[in-house]
Amino acid sequence: MFYAADLKPAEQVTYGSQGILIPLEKYIDEGYAPNIKKILDENPDVRKSFTTPDGHMYALPFIDKAAVWYRGPMWYNGEFLKALNVEEPKTTEELYTYLKRVKEEDPNGNGQQDEIPLTSVKLDDLRMFFFGFWGMYNEGIYSDKDGKVHYPYQEEGYKGYLTFMNRLWKEDLLDHETFSQTGDQKKAKGESNKLALFNDYHPYFTLGGEPSTDHPLMTPVKSDVADSPVYGKHPGMSARGTFAITSSNPSPEATMRWIDYLYSDEGATLFNQGPEGVLWKFKDKENHVKEWLPVPGGGDREEYRGKITPNFGILTPGINDPDVAKGLRTEFDEWIDQQNQEKLVPIGKAPFPNVYLTNEEQSEATALLSDLDTYVKQMEAKFVTGQEPLENWDKYIAQMKKMGSDRIIELYQGAYDRWNSGQ
Repeated sequence: MFYAADLKPAEQVTYGSQGILIPLEKYIDEGYAPNIKKILDENPDVRKSFTTPDGHMYALPFIDKAAVWYRGPMWYNGEFLKALNVEEPKTTEELYTYLKRVKEEDPNGNGQQDEIPLTSVKLDDLRMFFFGFWGMYNEGIYSDKDGKVHYPYQEEGYKGYLTFMNRLWKEDLLDHETFSQTGDQKKAKGESNKLALFNDYHPYFTLGGEPSTDHPLMTPVKSDVADSPVYGKHPGMSARGTFAITSSNPSPEATMRWIDYLYSDEGATLFNQGPEGVLWKFKDKENHVKEWLPVPGGGDREEYRGKITPNFGILTPGINDPDVAKGLRTEFDEWIDQQNQEKLVPIGKAPFPNVYLTNEEQSEATALLSDLDTYVKQMEAKFVTGQEPLENWDKYIAQMKKMGSDRIIELYQGAYDRWNSGQ
């Protein structure tokens, strides 16, 4: 079997059609996986999103009933906001003004102009969040509210994003080490209190210290694009195949029963928080309410958890249900929920379902995207740093179309329409 795998849709289709992976729906529907069956019956979109064009399910997702983020969002350094007596920016213009003040007004109070208003690692960490300022739901293929498929890198919204980022670069408001630094180098800047706006899973991962409610989640800002900002919300399940059974497995029924346990409350708790009596105990077993126990030998709770559970830093099969963590949530967890509900959920939409292309379509799309993605990344860096003037936008678009960007939209529109009609 594959456990905590990352089987892309194309791999599921290829290995499934070749008979390397076995279909799972038979075992689910024949009673070997009651927990998974219940989830699929209650969430038909999940079943639809993991059924390949030949009608089979070859892999299982991680299902997250609480997820809002695809990846870590953007955070403000709360101390800088206070020092400059600024409310969170609501528009791109207000954001620009704030970043300029950070550069010029010494919010860390050390008498030096060493603040870095905005930092990134190759823009990969901020791109998806920032795209929403220009009405784009995803840094890859996405669909709008009318069911129309988009490839963002040839749209006017993307030009708006590039223009803004180039403006920040020219005025030294975007870190000039953005395209050369590592994540660790970025974090070192945060720990020395130089960063105003940055990406991470939680703000203290970059700034250091303990979990704190002092550093607010960034509210996506509005640009001149109608209906902005938007936010590409997590669809509540992983688009990856985290689990699959191969045709060489002698006991698929037993394997299916085993994996099904991880989709139950008891199994999810064991694989997320370890066995009862080590890091936690029941406060009220009947209602699944738990409480933390002291960390054995002291030390960091997450570090210890990482030594006794597989669900640490990798995407595993199973389920994340808020009910499973009843009683274990901290004040910081509740604050994160409140920030999400206030700032992201109202403007959020799952950008694109887990659609499948046929083998022929997938081969074509993979070849086209391989070249397109390389070209897009190169040109993004050139446009942002000014190596390529934005006056050459039309030339860039012509090259994109020549490389097959319209065909990509066509292929994924077809797959999306099939998904929508349940075929």
